[in-house]
Amino acid sequence: MMASDRSIAYGIRAALLAAVVAASPAAGQEAERIAAPEDRTQLELTVYNGNLALVQETRRIGLAKGTNRIALTGVSPAMQPSTAAVAIRADKPVVAIDQTFAFDLLTPEALLRHSVGKTVRIIRTNPATGEEKTESAKVLSAQNGVVLQIGDRIETDLPGRIVYESLPATLREKPTLLATVEAAAAEAATLDLRYLTAGITWQADYVAGLDKSGTILSLQAVATVTNNSGAAYDGAALRLVAGTINQGPVAFQPEMRTLMAKDAAAAAAPPVPQQPVGDMHLYPIPRKTTLGDRETKQIVLFEAPHVPATREYRIVGDAGFHMRRFAEPVTVNADRLLRFKNDKPSGLGVPMPAGTFRVYGGADNVSDTFLGADRIEHSASGAEIVIALGTAFDVTARRVQTDFRTQGLPKNAYESAHEIMLKNASSRPVTVKVIEHLPGDWSILASSQSYKKMASDQVEWEIALPAEGERTLTYQARVQR
Repeated sequence: MMASDRSIAYGIRAALLAAVVAASPAAGQEAERIAAPEDRTQLELTVYNGNLALVQETRRIGLAKGTNRIALTGVSPAMQPSTAAVAIRADKPVVAIDQTFAFDLLTPEALLRHSVGKTVRIIRTNPATGEEKTESAKVLSAQNGVVLQIGDRIETDLPGRIVYESLPATLREKPTLLATVEAAAAEAATLDLRYLTAGITWQADYVAGLDKSGTILSLQAVATVTNNSGAAYDGAALRLVAGTINQGPVAFQPEMRTLMAKDAAAAAAPPVPQQPVGDMHLYPIPRKTTLGDRETKQIVLFEAPHVPATREYRIVGDAGFHMRRFAEPVTVNADRLLRFKNDKPSGLGVPMPAGTFRVYGGADNVSDTFLGADRIEHSASGAEIVIALGTAFDVTARRVQTDFRTQGLPKNAYESAHEIMLKNASSRPVTVKVIEHLPGDWSILASSQSYKKMASDQVEWEIALPAEGERTLTYQARVQR
């Protein structure tokens, strides 16, 4: 053996050795009838927003008369075992006895752990001659390394490579759901399996193009489905459920692996029809879908090429501006928002699941510029949707508190006067909404512009700014705390 071979880590050497250890069941172990993924005749995958999926499938199985131990392989390692339900349909009676979820997988570490208290063989190789020497050793511990008893000595560093005589009956190559049934006759049967699993989720992603006028959106809604459950789902009838669901207590939560997205290609497709289910909305994908492990897939839900939209600029004041004296002026950039209606006249009028809304646009000879993104919550048909894109470079406001007094007023009352200078440095006119939050009982004593009371603590002005122009808003408010 070459010196480089001897430097291979113990875990890798043990894994290679495990591959050549006899894999037949241990003496006395009941033979199993394997129901593999290849035996599926039907597969349905219902995916929820909250890292949850319902797996429903049908497999073919051949039963022997009497007791049958069935091993269903290819199930999700992130299965919630308490939700697993196995039913067998056959001409003659079949009685279910028990079921077990075996998720202790065959690894070098697990193989060593299951050998504690047992005897193994240690093979050492002479680096000079290549001669191999075999010794028997008892595994005393596999915690944070290995402790071996070899003859009359104890060794804590692996002196060679380990050879195991057999595989522990409880270790498996893949997570397996075991079901024991009693069949009245030997016959072909149909097995129905249903369970909930973590590790699969979906969200809506919206890609919108804003035209140069800033008034029309071209919108595409895409479902982004991510599978990090440890199992693959080939040719599944996929259904996506939008809405919040209470999962109840989860007694078993296996270790989840880091997502490695492999497939994020979205193809144009006809709109996916949705239908209400309970208080949620169901999107059945019309084509069969294959979702591999550690894979992200995108599916077009719907498109709306001509959605009327309104750009909005907003300056929002804090209630603290009216509660104390401010000596220094405050300058802020206006918030940029995009507003549209989810209704049929806009080419929409469909439930829009929660997700990320990204807006792209063009200006002059520059196209496909990323303008900003925001998250929208579940939005029913008819709702108005507001997307916060960021702040405006050219639209600013300079606030100055011109007066603050409490003298001569009732207890816990004060008056505050403000001057807000709005400036538009862009080459097109804009309209700015100035929103002030006022605490307690309040009233506007004076204002240079008309205003609206929008809520018990909110007043709003709409001010048109000419291109490369400015205007000043002044007002005085009284607050009673």
